[in-house]
Amino acid sequence: MPDPIRPAIVRHANGVLDFVDSSGVLWTVSEIARLDFSERLMALLPHPERRSGWLLFESEHGDRRRLAPVPDNWRELPSPALERCLGGAMPASSSEHRRQTDEVR
Repeated sequence: MPDPIRPAIVRHANGVLDFVDSSGVLWTVSEIARLDFSERLMALLPHPERRSGWLLFESEHGDRRRLAPVPDNWRELPSPALERCLGGAMPASSSEHRRQTDEVR
């Protein structure tokens, strides 16, 4: 059940938004821009569906999911539509999460 104190969607000036899903979990959504690499290098990268950018969903509990391609006008979507996008997003692999949390030595 959503928390009645938290607003359903908070849109930040930097383009990031927060929304609360139907189970009351807070998610932060940001757009990761298209990678600006040569087509040759892009062909070597995994996840060709992400070459044009993706949405990154991060929960308050540390769950991370990615959705590609980026839906048109995603910043204007209501909470139920954002939750459907979240449902179609792929969980981030543990290796991606591990790279983010590794300490710099």
